[in-house]
Amino acid sequence: MSRSPSTLLALITLATTSALAAAPKAPAAHPGCFLLMDLETGKVTRNDAVKCAARLPPASTFKVPHALIALETGVVASVDEVHKWDGTKHSIAMWNQDQTLDTAMRRSAVWFFQGTAKQLGRERMEDWLGRFDYGTRDASGDITLFWLGGPLRISPDEQLDFLARMFRGQLPVSPKVLEQVKGTMTHGPDTVASVRDGINLGGPWKDGAVLSAKTGWYPNKSGDVTWLVGHVASPKGRHVFVSAVRSPTGKAPSRSPALASAIDALKAHGLL
Repeated sequence: MSRSPSTLLALITLATTSALAAAPKAPAAHPGCFLLMDLETGKVTRNDAVKCAARLPPASTFKVPHALIALETGVVASVDEVHKWDGTKHSIAMWNQDQTLDTAMRRSAVWFFQGTAKQLGRERMEDWLGRFDYGTRDASGDITLFWLGGPLRISPDEQLDFLARMFRGQLPVSPKVLEQVKGTMTHGPDTVASVRDGINLGGPWKDGAVLSAKTGWYPNKSGDVTWLVGHVASPKGRHVFVSAVRSPTGKAPSRSPALASAIDALKAHGLL
């Protein structure tokens, strides 16, 4: 039975409308830099070349190389070694207690790493920054603040390169140390924790994906800098990623834009 042109047009329009209605909502555009590298092929997806090349304070993402250095030098004996809290009250309640390297990484406890930075000293710290080829390699000024708005800067592109070498086992640290630090970055099967938000975001991850990541947040009058950097293992392979956002000046964001945007982007790529 033949159909009239008007009937065919109506059917095509109906089918198109139904398909559009059923299509998943596209994620919002990433507000900063988002980078994704397939560790098998080396292929990099980059949303904004200018933003991804701009150097920023690493904030708490520096805890990743810092932990590697502390363990490799023996300043911290193991991820389970307890470091006593000195009683100084901090605004984040979970910092106000004894910490291990593992808990300090997960809670992003700044005082723990300020203590290990003092033990390491500037000369040794800068030596390791050079070995890691990490950003500007600069630990001058206050040894407890150089990564928190101090002179150390790193671009998202440089962060991605560092993470790729780390997760390929190409950094000059022992395999044991590398696995210990990677373990401190691994999150649960359906969440990624942000201590500043006080809640978990994301999940459940698809197909048993494993997310390893570290947050970073640098509050600043010229616009807060937030980060989420890490690795995803999934049926699609192993990928490292970097999410970095400099927020507009004015009111500080209540949630980490880099964290939320990274989860959206990783889901859009079918990895989470």
